[in-house]
Amino acid sequence: MNADLMRAGSTLAEMMPKSRGAESAIVRVGTVSAVHGAGGYLTVDVDMSGGTLTGIQATRDCANAHVGDRCVVETYAHVSIATGILARPGAGDPLFSWSSTWSGTPGNEPSDGFAEKTQSLTVGGLIMCEVAAAVNGTGEYGMAFEFRDADGKIAAYWNATSPQKNGGTLRWVTTGTVLLPYDTYTVRLLTYHWGSMTIIGTDSSGNSRKWRDSVWGTDGVPRYARLYHL
Repeated sequence: MNADLMRAGSTLAEMMPKSRGAESAIVRVGTVSAVHGAGGYLTVDVDMSGGTLTGIQATRDCANAHVGDRCVVETYAHVSIATGILARPGAGDPLFSWSSTWSGTPGNEPSDGFAEKTQSLTVGGLIMCEVAAAVNGTGEYGMAFEFRDADGKIAAYWNATSPQKNGGTLRWVTTGTVLLPYDTYTVRLLTYHWGSMTIIGTDSSGNSRKWRDSVWGTDGVPRYARLYHL
């Protein structure tokens, strides 16, 4: 299937007009209509000039391409390559973002964790997971990301547990990575707790404050989780 797509893309590229000569690259802008991750290469279908170029190989700069993105296609010697994605406002935002202003003692969550957020993501490559919580008490607090494929099978799982603390407030932050083949996944953020612990939703003395930024606002949050494409 991928070989057919590549051949179709090459055929269409050969039919494109060459106003700058055989030795000059033609640069055009089109709209991504599909993304394919099989066959060892990331390829995209791009709508442009009244038609569709199918199976166009993409550079690493297009690794996070999505349907609807405007992309740059360069054609040289009858070969077309998708070389970049035009940035939109928010292009640098996390793939997945969650935060909570809730504070208190967690109740009894299900054995597989309390689902804080579920989101569909079309993504691939190395993904960084980041979680944070303000924890008090002698127990532990856990947060996890679960990635399921279209068949409902777990394609990746990443979790972290706060260290035990005897009193005081721990501003716990940790990161890790998962490697995923390019596909569409259902991502769930899960939380857990063990022993005697609470989520602290107030600022402490000194520099021990809730996390604040342009999304969380000036009041801040005691818990958050994010995914980033590396």
